[in-house]
Amino acid sequence: MRILVVDDSKTIRQVVAECLKTMGHEVVYAESGEQCLDYLSGHDADLVLMDVEMPGLNGVEATKTIRDLKKADWFPIIFLTSRNDDDTFCNGIAAGGDAYLPKPLNPLRLQFTVLAMERIYVMRQRLQKTQRELETANLELERLSYYDQLTGLANRRNFDSTLDRQFALARRNKSPMSLIICDIDYFKIYNDNYGHQQGDHCLAQVGRLISEQVVRPTDLACRYGGEEFTVILPDTGLQGARQVAEKIRKRVFDSQIPHAGSKVAPSVSLSLGVATYSGQFKMAPDVTKAADGALYKAKEQGRNRVEIAA
Repeated sequence: MRILVVDDSKTIRQVVAECLKTMGHEVVYAESGEQCLDYLSGHDADLVLMDVEMPGLNGVEATKTIRDLKKADWFPIIFLTSRNDDDTFCNGIAAGGDAYLPKPLNPLRLQFTVLAMERIYVMRQRLQKTQRELETANLELERLSYYDQLTGLANRRNFDSTLDRQFALARRNKSPMSLIICDIDYFKIYNDNYGHQQGDHCLAQVGRLISEQVVRPTDLACRYGGEEFTVILPDTGLQGARQVAEKIRKRVFDSQIPHAGSKVAPSVSLSLGVATYSGQFKMAPDVTKAADGALYKAKEQGRNRVEIAA
């Protein structure tokens, strides 16, 4: 452990250091309550041995301040004092202290009290490790809750929250925002011909190809559901969105993913609809509805094409 010894007596500090160093602990020192607080503001400690009677900031006052400053990081504080009255004891515990060692110090009792604190230290280390693991797991769960596991793209939940946020920004900044919705042509036939496992592989391939065309950090490619994908393009006008959509269509088609059952071509193709907000829509779902209408038009017009919302 790293043990901070706070005492204005050099003799006491030396006695404590001799006892603790034989136990293999790291010992650091402070000669006053002020020095103690200064040290803890920039360093960690696993145990503090705190003299109660010190000039300036005494041990009880320093302990109160430590507990306020280190609310999220508890470590034991043991008072060293020659006073044994009830008021001193109660005030120290109430301030945040955990135990008392009487002066003059008994080296054997000091060592075995620190040995007891070692058990707390070990449990504290385990708890901190568990907390770190839990935080990591929660971050991963949060990530998974916003991303599609099959394609690695943002999922529907992520799409909805991002579209709402970007639509609000576009309205406030009076800037354009575009949305692309695309669909794999005749994907049900693809699944029937090749099986669902190959269908999943196809979805993953198409998702990767779409994401490769979405290069700005603010843009978001999503798996909207099933074989449907979306791309949110903040600060993008109609012409720019049309270009991105055409790049996506061409990239997927040029990849020549076999699709023997397609009525468009012998390879996988996409139909895409594009809608651009430029002040005409009241709510974010209106943009989705417009892009979806353009997608429907692309399918009506023969598929493997990009259509723009009216």
